Amino acid sequence: MSKAAKPAAAQETDAPPPKKSRKKLIMVIATLALLIGGGSAAFLLMEPAPDEAGKVAEEAAPEVPATYVQLGTFTANLIHEEGDRYLQVAIELKITNPELEKKIKATNPEILHRVNMLLQSKRPSELASFDGKQKLAEQIKAQVEYVLGLRKTAPAITETDATSNQEESVAQSSPNAAPIKAQTSGITDVLFTSFIIQ
Repeated sequence: MSKAAKPAAAQETDAPPPKKSRKKLIMVIATLALLIGGGSAAFLLMEPAPDEAGKVAEEAAPEVPATYVQLGTFTANLIHEEGDRYLQVAIELKITNPELEKKIKATNPEILHRVNMLLQSKRPSELASFDGKQKLAEQIKAQVEYVLGLRKTAPAITETDATSNQEESVAQSSPNAAPIKAQTSGITDVLFTSFIIQ
């Protein structure tokens, strides 16, 4: 019996472990690897879904490259402070609405007149600072928008015009006045390619 016991003990130690447990382990690891890999790939490839407002904005306003329209070079006498001074400035408009270019060319004489009148209403001290130049650019933009029909009321050119415009804005802000909708005009910027005060 001792001889028979030895081969049985040798068989137990030499026998490989059952294949079913190894096969199950490999299948579980492979399945987990596929799930993790697939989930990671899906996460990386997914683009964040834009909200509905973003979709509508993209569809309504496709990206249009900016166009530049030259208004020309202006020379204007400034209001006297310390003697005779004048301004020489070259102005261009940056527009994103291609239809505005034709309108600007069609109404060019009126635009030039309003810009000239605006420039001649300025003092040298008003235009010396960066803020003064920025304010002038906004005022020129408002004048052009008015001529093109993008504004209902004429913007102020002189100080007396400014007081009458303030009275209109107070009247429009009263409770009985209709609300004013904000709109984009298509004119994004007024650029001074040359700005000399002499």
